[in-house]
Amino acid sequence: MLRGCESDDSLEVLGVAYFLLVSLSAGGRSLLVFKKLKGVVTTQLTQGLRRRACCQAIAVSLTIGVFPIMGFSTLMNTFSAGILKLNQPVVQVCNWIVGPVKLALIFPFLRLGEWLFQAEPFRLSLTEFSERFFTDVAATSAEFAMTFVHAIAGWLVCIPVIYCAIFQVAQRLIAKGGPNQEPLG
Repeated sequence: MLRGCESDDSLEVLGVAYFLLVSLSAGGRSLLVFKKLKGVVTTQLTQGLRRRACCQAIAVSLTIGVFPIMGFSTLMNTFSAGILKLNQPVVQVCNWIVGPVKLALIFPFLRLGEWLFQAEPFRLSLTEFSERFFTDVAATSAEFAMTFVHAIAGWLVCIPVIYCAIFQVAQRLIAKGGPNQEPLG
């Protein structure tokens, strides 16, 4: 079983990050920018470490991490973690771990969206589409805008099921107990 998000390794990493930030502002050269940066980084590293918050961070990041348009999930996860006050390292690690799953789910989300809109199926392979996209980003984006809409629509329909399933699994996998853990409920 997984232990809670509060392991000795996590605390060691937090200590090293804190030491580096304090070192940057030490010796009388303390600038307001470094103090502000230290506060922001400390908050992002330490918030959302309770059991329920860790489960939420995992569920939100994995749900957003499978967003079917490449290049957007990291930014979306960063903003959602900030707004929901989730632990940023947990969110970003989960986001990167789910990358291969995202690739596998692009076409299922696309097919669901096409079915919802009663649209003609997208006929290019992912390789062919990528080659066209990187050759001329603007033209390909304009040509396949509705394809992106179909994929996003398929993802939006699946969000509640994905989130709830991941949240339930995370609650069961993260060990109960520990010094700052809260009971479920």
